[in-house]
Amino acid sequence: MSNLTSAATNALLQSRTIDNTLGAVFIGIIGATFLFGITTLQVYLYYHHYQGDSRLHKLAVAVLWILDTVHLVLIVHAVYHYTIKGFGDLNNLNFIVWSVKVQVTINVVIILFVQSLYAYRVWILGGYHHGVLGYIAGVVAGGFGIGAALAYKIYTIQMFEELHTISWSIDLSLATSTAIDFTISSTMCYYLHKSRCSESWQLNSRISTVMQYSLSSGLFTSACSLSTLFTYTLMPDNLIYLSLQFLSTKFYVASFLAMLNARQHRAGNSGSSTSDSPKPAIEFRVQTTTFTDDDLPWHETSPTSPAPAHSAATDSQITTYIHGMQMWNLYIHRTLCIVCIVCGQDDMTICPSGRNTS
Repeated sequence: MSNLTSAATNALLQSRTIDNTLGAVFIGIIGATFLFGITTLQVYLYYHHYQGDSRLHKLAVAVLWILDTVHLVLIVHAVYHYTIKGFGDLNNLNFIVWSVKVQVTINVVIILFVQSLYAYRVWILGGYHHGVLGYIAGVVAGGFGIGAALAYKIYTIQMFEELHTISWSIDLSLATSTAIDFTISSTMCYYLHKSRCSESWQLNSRISTVMQYSLSSGLFTSACSLSTLFTYTLMPDNLIYLSLQFLSTKFYVASFLAMLNARQHRAGNSGSSTSDSPKPAIEFRVQTTTFTDDDLPWHETSPTSPAPAHSAATDSQITTYIHGMQMWNLYIHRTLCIVCIVCGQDDMTICPSGRNTS
């Protein structure tokens, strides 16, 4: 029996190299740090331009940034532990340091928080329909329950090779996150499709564009979760899946902040927001039609307030939403380009920006 255990340990050590363990988490923390810088910039822009936003938005942004900061500190500690304190000791990579366990808990909380905020947006887009709220809330709550089970199970093991004993919770948690992201994105596209106007082909074209951006954004976060799931299932002996998990947490926070900052702000007026002011004084112009701030999709209105004019409101919110999603896609492209540079990829067809990174 001892010979079998020794043989399994030797096989595990042979399958692990510096590249697929320390190298993987090092690249992951570089990408996570880059995304944290983008998140911090987004937070600054939000508080500078939208000082009149509701307390809910301000509190949500503050809590998200604090959680994201704590998550970054934890993964930095984990990398420091494995690369500096355990320098040259590959056997040290078998043990799960406490900061890795805590960051899993923070990851679950961040995903729950962001998905709940997106669910709230879908509820507004669905006209405050209680059936929509109950469905989305049930899906998000189910995902949180599975994530909480994973966060608990991770504290019951001490070594990475013991992850197979809780693999069901890992697989189910990643699969659930993928399904929830796709569900929220699809629901948003559904309500956008219902808002089509047969009299305006230009409006329909804009709605189709937003549907494509919404679906691609949801598919991207889903792809991150699926990539983590596949790498863990196919390569459980290395730490590539851990580096992808570092990145997925940052993408959730950055995507929500990019959505908030997609709104146009009052230029040259002390950075005050106009999205939630009761009597907006600024007007937005799209082509030759004039819109007020109440037409923006992020404006907080009560369920009993009268609905704005369809064509004007929808056209304005489509324009601002497209602008925000274009900014978010640019952030994604730049991040992938940096990964290409770190990996030594010189093929310009691989780089999403279409430029040679050499």
